[in-house]
Amino acid sequence: MSSFVDQHITELLQEGDERGMKMLYKKYSASLYGSILQMVHDEDLASDILQDAFIKVWKKADTYNPEKAKLFTWVFQITRNTTIDYLRKKQKKQSKEIQLEKTNVILEETRLEIEDVENLHSKINALDDKFKEAIHTVFFKGMTHVEAANYLDLPLGTFKSRIRNALIQLRTTVQIVVLILLTNS
Repeated sequence: MSSFVDQHITELLQEGDERGMKMLYKKYSASLYGSILQMVHDEDLASDILQDAFIKVWKKADTYNPEKAKLFTWVFQITRNTTIDYLRKKQKKQSKEIQLEKTNVILEETRLEIEDVENLHSKINALDDKFKEAIHTVFFKGMTHVEAANYLDLPLGTFKSRIRNALIQLRTTVQIVVLILLTNS
């Protein structure tokens, strides 16, 4: 259940009222900025990314559904995705700057990473639905364990057991899971 303040912010945002953005920024900008800064390690860049993320939030305000996620979770996911997009663009730009004779190696590594990600997705899809759902809420929707347990209407201990059991079943792809976790943190 979201707080009264979050409900009010949501209503203002969905009505296109700029006061909603001001309230949202005041309430969450410090936390979001901190998470961006952990990923990019550059204060000016973190500020720019935060601004881009808030612009996306403003433009997508009508798509927010409070029944699917808390306001902070939704805004955090947009912010995280904006940061990841920046990091990918930066990595792609750096890859293009490498000498031509090394390009084949980079393409081969990229292909392997894509195969690893596809392998991971196929292994996740092979899990029982209850385990697959637990993995998706935490690693793909960006929810905390508490938020995911509430979202799935499960006791926290049961949810944590499902995550643990799912990860045990995915043990053969631990290196890939760690790669995804590092990318999402």
